[in-house]
Amino acid sequence: MPSPLVSDDEGTLLAAARAGDVQAFGVLWTTVERRAFGLCFHLTGNRADALDALQDTQIAVWRGLTGFQGRAPFAAWVLAIARNASLALVRGRSSQEDPLVPHTDERTAREAAFDETVAGLVDLRRALGALPPSHREALLLWAGGLTYGQTAAVLEVPVNTVKVWIFRARASLRDLVGTPEPAG
Repeated sequence: MPSPLVSDDEGTLLAAARAGDVQAFGVLWTTVERRAFGLCFHLTGNRADALDALQDTQIAVWRGLTGFQGRAPFAAWVLAIARNASLALVRGRSSQEDPLVPHTDERTAREAAFDETVAGLVDLRRALGALPPSHREALLLWAGGLTYGQTAAVLEVPVNTVKVWIFRARASLRDLVGTPEPAG
């Protein structure tokens, strides 16, 4: 029986997917795929590795559905798996490769038209890369839609620690990228 953290629709889809309904799994997967890819991309540093980590995530989620008890939202569980798949891929990658430098085959003509935007994104990626890994992961999970509590559960640290890491990560990004502090 799903917990109150799992919505009725999500609970119905989970039950169907656990019973082998591939379409129900597809519906569940589409609700989190974009966020999972974003997390994989930021942790691996390039599209090809992110897609590999995303595929590993999807397979692990499908295989692990029977063990998912719904104590946390489905998205939080998937993002935890995506994080682990990305970090495993990064650990296995050659230490000589710079994950922040895009592969030449990844650059498209459309990106060339937006050089200023791309430069800003590269600055942001470099700034994210300069953060301590714990701060970067907390920020990306939180920015991906998880609450402080859910992020703490994924990272297996206290909620206050997550809040401090996110606060420090945001402050560091403002300093590194040169973004003005929001008014308010």
